[in-house]
Amino acid sequence: MGSKASKPVQSATRKFPSRTPGSAVPPPPRPSARNPEHQASFTKDNAIRADGQDPDPMTNPAFSARLRQMGVATPNPTLSNSSTANPQPHPTTQSQSRSSPIPGAHYPSSSQNRTLNALEARQRLQEQARTESETPGIGREFLDIGTLKQILVLRARGTPAPDIERRLRLKSGVVGRIGPEGVVLPVTTG
Repeated sequence: MGSKASKPVQSATRKFPSRTPGSAVPPPPRPSARNPEHQASFTKDNAIRADGQDPDPMTNPAFSARLRQMGVATPNPTLSNSSTANPQPHPTTQSQSRSSPIPGAHYPSSSQNRTLNALEARQRLQEQARTESETPGIGREFLDIGTLKQILVLRARGTPAPDIERRLRLKSGVVGRIGPEGVVLPVTTG
């Protein structure tokens, strides 16, 4: 692929630098006499202790004074529904502040949280479906896909809704909740 101009020349040979044996650059000479100031010591003096200390800005009195002068940081409030930042502190009751991981933070009530509402509704419907499946004597309200297809086929043949509900042991009004005839139709295969 590509033009011939973009390909390397095939006839070019690679040349390596030539050096005569023994002409390598000698390593720099090692100093034989060491500086006595940097020799290892087995006793700690003040210079070693000062070098080993970690400079901690929190122990610096000027730094601590500056922090006190700045005061407590206030977060910028956002327009998010889940934001806990509030420019005006709300009075909280003792029970709210105990359950809150951030003292004085205001959280929206669980009744206003759409995700929690959806999860609670799903849990409630799942419990109703489980109860319905465990007690076979009552009419069914929750349908599986096979029962739904049977309802649609019987309704397409002209069977009245009360007869379908009685025949399939469904609660009264379940067939009507599917929608009017013609809106939902069963799919027939080959």
